[in-house]
Amino acid sequence: MIRKSTNDLSIKPKMSRSAIMSVIIGGGFLLFIVLYFVYEQGVRTGHKKFEQDQELISQLSSAVEANKANLAIAEEGLIISKRQQQIQEEAYKQMSLAYANSEQKNSVLGSRLDFYRSIISPEDGQSGPAIQGIETRVTEGKLSFDITLVQAIKHKHQVRGNLRATLFDGDTQVSKWPLSSDRSVNYQYFQQVSGSIDINQLASNSKLKVELTLQNGEKLERWFNLANAVVN
Repeated sequence: MIRKSTNDLSIKPKMSRSAIMSVIIGGGFLLFIVLYFVYEQGVRTGHKKFEQDQELISQLSSAVEANKANLAIAEEGLIISKRQQQIQEEAYKQMSLAYANSEQKNSVLGSRLDFYRSIISPEDGQSGPAIQGIETRVTEGKLSFDITLVQAIKHKHQVRGNLRATLFDGDTQVSKWPLSSDRSVNYQYFQQVSGSIDINQLASNSKLKVELTLQNGEKLERWFNLANAVVN
């Protein structure tokens, strides 16, 4: 067996300096192109993202402005609603007051109507002079009263006479009005006579006797219980 000699050497040609420089420059240029491309892509992506962010910011700003406008409208509506509520409450108060005054006026008119009806057509059907009623008030140390005298049905003649009132504590006479002579009266339809009696204290069983002595000598009298006298 014959072996081939291994002493033969192969010598590769050595690259020149200019070739090496060309390779380096070419590689650097290629790297620059790659980096520039990556940079451009980054810039484009950044611009696109910036535009998207700006559009989102604009949308958010528009939404905020719209919410502010809606809030202002809502606040204005709330103010208007409060004013309307205040107006309605004031109107309700005025209506309630007017209704109360109307009820009071109707009550007064009703009382007056009953009074005039009692003069024209009394419930007992009795004609002539009568002691219609009394209103009493108790203040500190004084009993005040208003006596109403009427002439029912027939009113052709004047009613003349003398009026007096006597205060009793049970069956005991306490005081009288007037203190001296009786009070003279003269009327055709009705007359209201006011007076007062000095008192220390009004007992629960106190009563007032009202007497009307007519010019012809006829005597009318009526007793009034003072338990419900108005205390001021």
